[in-house]
Amino acid sequence: MEYAFPADELDPIHCTGRGHDHENRDNININDVLGDYSLGLIDTLDSFVVFGDSDEFKRAVKLVINTVSFEKNTTVQVFESTIRVLGSLLAAHMIASDSSNRYGPFYMPEYGGELLTLAHDLAGRLLPAFEGTGTGIPWTRVNLQRGVLPGTTNSTCTSGAGSLLLEFGGIEI
Repeated sequence: MEYAFPADELDPIHCTGRGHDHENRDNININDVLGDYSLGLIDTLDSFVVFGDSDEFKRAVKLVINTVSFEKNTTVQVFESTIRVLGSLLAAHMIASDSSNRYGPFYMPEYGGELLTLAHDLAGRLLPAFEGTGTGIPWTRVNLQRGVLPGTTNSTCTSGAGSLLLEFGGIEI
């Protein structure tokens, strides 16, 4: 948080934040995951629960609510965005909104479902990857503002395509 926020991740060599490589859009080692949406912060929400740190969880939830937007002209890998971003938002929403005391001190009575709204927004931006593929296997990458761009390759791995079909399979496009 000290050296990288609001960037997506910490570059350990330079001890600075790193986000989407806008100068080299073909840099898939960086751009497949990094979308300029504070990935590291979102990705660690559930880690605070595992670590038992409810204060940091609540602080991180508030930071995500107040700073994260998916209105970005970035092309990201659908699989990575689904498991790391969408999954973390949904898990944190379930934890923050559960008043049954199942998660004890992680419940946030003032929480109003904002993480679910963010997850819904991201899911809508990922859905074009499932349209017009010809094979039913989703496109590998999607631009968060413009959908699947011309020239996008549809090569993927079995686990990426398979889990996406299972996770989004019930959604009518």
